[in-house]
Amino acid sequence: MGAGWVGRQVAARMAQFGLQVWLCDRNPYIIADAFEWLRTLDGQPPISFAMTDRTVSSVKTALPQPSCSPSTAPPWLERIAVAPSLDQLGPAEVAELELDLVLECVPEQLSLKKRVLRQVSQLFPAPCIIASNSSYFVPSVTSKFIHSPQRFAHLHFHVPVLRESVCDIVGGSETEALVIERLVEMAYRIGQPPIQLRHEHPGYIFNWLLQSVLKGALELVALEVVEPHQVDQSWKAVTGMPLGPFGIMDQIGLDVVEQVLSNARWAEPASVTDQQLLDVIRPLIQAGKLGVKSQSGFYDYDAGTR
Repeated sequence: MGAGWVGRQVAARMAQFGLQVWLCDRNPYIIADAFEWLRTLDGQPPISFAMTDRTVSSVKTALPQPSCSPSTAPPWLERIAVAPSLDQLGPAEVAELELDLVLECVPEQLSLKKRVLRQVSQLFPAPCIIASNSSYFVPSVTSKFIHSPQRFAHLHFHVPVLRESVCDIVGGSETEALVIERLVEMAYRIGQPPIQLRHEHPGYIFNWLLQSVLKGALELVALEVVEPHQVDQSWKAVTGMPLGPFGIMDQIGLDVVEQVLSNARWAEPASVTDQQLLDVIRPLIQAGKLGVKSQSGFYDYDAGTR
């Protein structure tokens, strides 16, 4: 659900690894743009999986499907079809789609997610799993909009999705264990090893770490200390990373960054004291594990090995 910058990448990733995907967006121009972008992708995934033949429903044949030349279109594109908008779907059409999973990938606006998730959960009954790709909202916020929340969880991908990476999976208080198991299985299938959180936390892991860096970079520019390219120059030179904070923001999409920063008030984590942070590191220090210089810290280091 949602054929924007993230949704189209998730659709491509799934199709490359043998899954049948329906791409849905209420804006036909976004759908058209998504398929134009998908046509430009080529190459095969590093691992292929056999896909069980399924009868193509009358719904699919009745819809205007994107046309592309076999010589230019990637072969997996045939596994992505245009789905009707939610307003055009009725019980008969839903039954013909036979969906195992509906993934919401709409912009990070709570009112929009509320409308889409509520409509989706009413249209697609259990056992269809409903998941959200939300970057910052937590399941306890979004599950309130779901009919049968025991089949709901968050399945979060990182841009660019087509690169080998990880995905984040976390359920709410009512999520059934089988739902998490099925999402974990699917994540492995598409080559995105899942990181399953013990409990919900805004931003999951990487996004929570990243927000501190991005906020710090924006603060330096807002205070007129330096220009954006100087922040990135310093970061890349010291860390050896190919992108700095502002380059990373460009990759994510500045509209997404703005939405995340604006919505931070909706999901504040439990406060952590400095003492709690020190309690993580002090047992290692007391054991003489100081890091690389003592050949042991959070990790163990063999002599002469980086």
